[in-house]
Amino acid sequence: MADLPVQLVIVLALGGAVVGGPEALRLLLDVTGRSLAADVMIAVFLIFAVTALVLGTMLLARYVSVAETNDAAPLQPGTARLAMVTLAVALAVVVFVAACLVAIPSGGLGGAARSCSAA
Repeated sequence: MADLPVQLVIVLALGGAVVGGPEALRLLLDVTGRSLAADVMIAVFLIFAVTALVLGTMLLARYVSVAETNDAAPLQPGTARLAMVTLAVALAVVVFVAACLVAIPSGGLGGAARSCSAA
């Protein structure tokens, strides 16, 4: 983790939920009420997406405050741990969004039309 740039973690945290989040949420809301597992997944996704945005914003604020004061100054204490937590949450959101966008449209919930109809 020490070799991973903080800028990359910030971009991943802020962009992970924003890029595919609304589409994944729309697809998940189509299955609301069908099962308890789907409802729990929606709640977990929303919590993780908001948490990733908040942690990414906090990490960005810490990075900018250090960059404004001194270019050669090391990051503030605790920033490496915050970056690790932010990275874990952001990766969870990115994987969840990717799984929703890949798996749910194949179930016939408004995805692309089937190329062959075997009826």
